[in-house]
Amino acid sequence: MAVDMYQTGVSGLLAAQAQLATTGHNIANVNTEGYSRQRAEQITTMHMFSGGSFYGTGTRVNDVTRMYQEYAFRDVLVNNTEKAGAEALYNHLSYLDKTMTSVNGGLASSLDDLYGAINAVADNPGNLGNRELMLANAQDIVDHFNEFYSSVEQERMIKNRDIESRAEHISSLTAGIADLNQQILNAGQNGTPNDLLDQRDRLIQDLGQQVQITTLKDDNGMISVMLGGREPLVSGNQAYQMEVRPGSPDQQQTELYLVAPNSNGQATRIKGSGELGGEMGALFHYRDQVLGPNLSDMGKTAIAIADAFNEIQTQGVDLNGIAGINMFNDINDPEDMAKRFVGNNPNVTGEVEITDTGKLTGGEYSLKFQGGEDYLLTDVTTGEQYPIQAQEDLANPPARILDVSDKLGFSLTLSDIPNTNDEMLVQPTRQGAIDLELQLNTGDQIAASGSLMVSPNGDNTGTAKPSIGYADPPPPLTDFINESVYPLTVKVTDDGSGDLQYEVFDKDDAPITPVSYADGKLSVGELELSLNGDPKAFDQFEIRQAGGSGNNENALAFAELQNKKWLNNGKSTVTDSLNQTAVGIGSMTRNQGVKAEAAGAAYQQSYDRMLSTSGVNLDEEAANLLRFQQSYMAAARVVSTASETMNTLLQIR
Repeated sequence: MAVDMYQTGVSGLLAAQAQLATTGHNIANVNTEGYSRQRAEQITTMHMFSGGSFYGTGTRVNDVTRMYQEYAFRDVLVNNTEKAGAEALYNHLSYLDKTMTSVNGGLASSLDDLYGAINAVADNPGNLGNRELMLANAQDIVDHFNEFYSSVEQERMIKNRDIESRAEHISSLTAGIADLNQQILNAGQNGTPNDLLDQRDRLIQDLGQQVQITTLKDDNGMISVMLGGREPLVSGNQAYQMEVRPGSPDQQQTELYLVAPNSNGQATRIKGSGELGGEMGALFHYRDQVLGPNLSDMGKTAIAIADAFNEIQTQGVDLNGIAGINMFNDINDPEDMAKRFVGNNPNVTGEVEITDTGKLTGGEYSLKFQGGEDYLLTDVTTGEQYPIQAQEDLANPPARILDVSDKLGFSLTLSDIPNTNDEMLVQPTRQGAIDLELQLNTGDQIAASGSLMVSPNGDNTGTAKPSIGYADPPPPLTDFINESVYPLTVKVTDDGSGDLQYEVFDKDDAPITPVSYADGKLSVGELELSLNGDPKAFDQFEIRQAGGSGNNENALAFAELQNKKWLNNGKSTVTDSLNQTAVGIGSMTRNQGVKAEAAGAAYQQSYDRMLSTSGVNLDEEAANLLRFQQSYMAAARVVSTASETMNTLLQIR
């Protein structure tokens, strides 16, 4: 029995030594990120039968396991992805919110200054100093829009580079996971490689921070990783590489591709990149769903400003008596119209013409050809769809015209019929902020004077105080309203039933038709006479041409733009539209901040739950250290006792 006692003591000694080593390993790695607490699993050795009884022969360490719960880890993985994506998007939006606040403040100040200068011109249309100040303020507005576009466009390029660097990082993570899969497979034949498993889980967590992933473990202990549960990233010991390539149809809107091992460069395009999740998904969402639409929203306002001022400017005459030219760039310049359409088929080009700035939404649209003359326009942000029936351009066959003026304020002309798989993008206002440009060089070119003047006859008995202008929107110019017919005379007569009727005569007293009257406005051709009061029968008004700085009709029309609501289907002024854009970004940022905080709390809760099992508790390990130390000393005493007993037996003579 002395020999058995010796073996029993040695087994206890070795087991205690293993427990101490494991405890020491836990204590040493208390601050190691991703480390899971380990435990030496101790069992009894085979018993021995002697003298009709079974005697224990000691103990041994069967395995060293890590304290790990797979479901807790998966919960942490999911919440880590949500937290990383929410916080990353919040940080991106915070930058844009600060930019928008600064730009909106500058634009609001410049607009106030511009309208102040316009009022000064209206008060004294012949003052060149007031005119030059008006131009300087207009240039300030142009500069603010241009600088905003450049700033946001630079931010888009930075995010493209960030996407590329993250794709490289993801590729290095997938390669590391595949390599650890192989190492775990090799080491698993002789036991459980706990530290390798921890390293792999750490890489999986890092990968889950970048994109949304799911994992699947096979019987050999290797893990396969799927991107969003669909595309493979790691399959056993094979890793897929993630690459960034030019986008389609917009090459500046880079996209992700997965390259399989030994694929000779052939890659799978990851569609719906905005649903990637994690920090990569936040980048795509910010770039595609925030930055691009924000540029289009600001571009909408810039285009509206240019169109409104140009329309008034071209209806008047400048200080030199010359018909006014555009104050800002022509919003439908052929080069600008071409830039608003992007397609991946080089044989199909497009031109987008802005037809009604009041109906522009600031949206961007994908266009699909569905066969025949059927097309589908889809807002890339809201998902709202607009079916379109194309019309053949009879002047330029086989061109097709897609007109959505009544709903979206623009029409698209395609040079040819596209293929059903062509990818096309329509961006009516994306370039509006950078395209805005002041066309006037000197203050005397401002058409402050209306080209027409209207005055009531001195014998009128009514209270009408008329003003003259052009219809809004102006109809096609007529042939009979030209210089040879002025001055025009408007006569108010009784139709015999007590109602008033209106007739218009040229300078030779020849009648001009047709004439219509509704809601206090008299329309003849492209002219619109607002009576602004109550006319009486036999009242007369004279419409004549004006020249030079003879009046301030156009300057007053410029001033009216400050409070005129024509954007967003007649609901917003220019200032309202700018404020709505800034407030929208601010609201989005605040909401995302709340989401980021909630995601952080959910992650911390799941992480703490995992740590309750896998984390190292120094107090517990210190207690284990004393316990196993005592076990070691006791087992050593058993060995010593067995040795002393044997020596005593050998000394008996």
